[in-house]
Amino acid sequence: MQQSFPALILSGGRGTRLPNSARDIPKALVEIGGQAILERQLRALADAGFTRVRLALGFRADQIIRFVTDRGLACDWMIEPEALGTGGAVRFAAADFREPFAVLNGDTIADFDFLALARSHVPGHALMAAHWRDDARDFGLLHIEDGLIKEFREKPSEPTAGHINAGLYVLEPEHRDRLPQGFSMLEQHLFPVLAAEGKLRAFEHRGRWEDLGTELRLARMREELNR
Repeated sequence: MQQSFPALILSGGRGTRLPNSARDIPKALVEIGGQAILERQLRALADAGFTRVRLALGFRADQIIRFVTDRGLACDWMIEPEALGTGGAVRFAAADFREPFAVLNGDTIADFDFLALARSHVPGHALMAAHWRDDARDFGLLHIEDGLIKEFREKPSEPTAGHINAGLYVLEPEHRDRLPQGFSMLEQHLFPVLAAEGKLRAFEHRGRWEDLGTELRLARMREELNR
């Protein structure tokens, strides 16, 4: 099933919390189970029918361009002139999108149901994938009521179960245009505003999900895949 709207992968991360694994490469090219994170994401989107995928690039963009070109991975890209944050990257790299579009963080692996995500989009609303964690101390918690994300809560200091932001979204051009020019963060400058307006819906992801932004999380996932 071909998806009618494009997808944007935020792939400009420096990998500062991966001093060993991302020492000489951008974070998106760190390997997990013999395959770069970015390649896993691109192939998953292609399998789900997304034929228009764009990379928001920054740090060591030339390495990523060479990587996807050499492997014949279907995508195009925009290179940030400076570090813009997650919000600034969306504002810059998706500037020409005229329809709803998916946004995916470039440091996660998951078995997202992209088809169900696309079907769950409601015009006029943004959509955020929410994933349940039995221990959410490493992540901020989402307060969800009747399918709407109402509030973003700080990281709990004690083991606490709850839904977290899984780093997969559907946005509309009007949401992009509400972001300021230059540096901004989706998590600070857009999502809390949409939640307050009742325009941020939750898409529950029940399968595998892992943020690979630290050496410890990366090592755990590599060990799991090896098993």
